[in-house]
Amino acid sequence: MTYSLAVSQRHFYSWAACRAAQAGSAKARRKEFLGALHHSGALEYLNQKPAPAPTAEQFDALFYQWVERAMTFLKTEHQRDVSFGVSAKLISVYLKGAWVLHSSPNCDLARQIHPPIDSILLRAIDSVKGTSLSKKYKWQKLDRTQYELLLQGLRSIAGNGPLWKVEEYWQP
Repeated sequence: MTYSLAVSQRHFYSWAACRAAQAGSAKARRKEFLGALHHSGALEYLNQKPAPAPTAEQFDALFYQWVERAMTFLKTEHQRDVSFGVSAKLISVYLKGAWVLHSSPNCDLARQIHPPIDSILLRAIDSVKGTSLSKKYKWQKLDRTQYELLLQGLRSIAGNGPLWKVEEYWQP
């Protein structure tokens, strides 16, 4: 395989996703998270260049499947119990880098991709919007039901705009 800009980008996004997930869980190593990311199905999906883009409901179903596959991989291959929230951050950071940041502002798929959720984002939204998301939800401990409820709230904040726009409140 020839090392190209596309390969370099995939390597970087994979590394960033693993590091972001590790920030919420010391339960898995980078290589273990990398394996989970590769076994999730998300990378293959993006390689297909999906057209037409899925609806929000269709994307959510795919996303939850990818997260659960990553969790299962970590559990069965490495005996690591990693929360839904941590696994969701692993997948969403990769998707943000690999797709959202390379798309047009109104790309239909980019509109559906979940933002990486962490305490920085939730506290910032609380500060600006007067919510209490950071007190109600701890991203490192989210199960699927809590994640779905939080995502519903984030969609409400995004309104008709793309979901990635809620990150306007996030400051690194």
